[in-house]
Amino acid sequence: MGHPQRFRATYRRLQGTEQLLAFYDVHADCLVAQVRKRKTVDDLLAVFARLRACYRPALRLYLVMDNLNTHKHARLRAFMAAHNIEPVYTPTYASWLNAIEAHFGPLKKFAIAGTDDPSHQFRRWRIARYLTWRNREKGSSRADLAKFPRTKLCRH
Repeated sequence: MGHPQRFRATYRRLQGTEQLLAFYDVHADCLVAQVRKRKTVDDLLAVFARLRACYRPALRLYLVMDNLNTHKHARLRAFMAAHNIEPVYTPTYASWLNAIEAHFGPLKKFAIAGTDDPSHQFRRWRIARYLTWRNREKGSSRADLAKFPRTKLCRH
């Protein structure tokens, strides 16, 4: 019979780590994401600009976020104020109050768990495939947020 195939240990990340920046429209049940190498103010400004482009400017967006210090940076606050985005911060140790958190479990189960991806690019492709399927199944592929550039998921 032999031994089961073994997966590499996750604590030794030779290719580094990446950050999943995701947005969830609670009204349209639409989930989109972009993977970035880091989560700097410049990275957040870039994805927030893409988020804002999905909706008409007059529509006020309420963006629920945790209390990460990067989320409260002056440049980010100025961008949000200028683009009709209202930040709503979850209390410390209460990220479960953010509606998007419930969608990370299925994303992890169907796109990441039990995998041994050969590269970050392959993992990004798997996440993009899951999100496309999920939004199509939920009927939210025509939602405003679905205009979030899909090809940008794989950008560094």
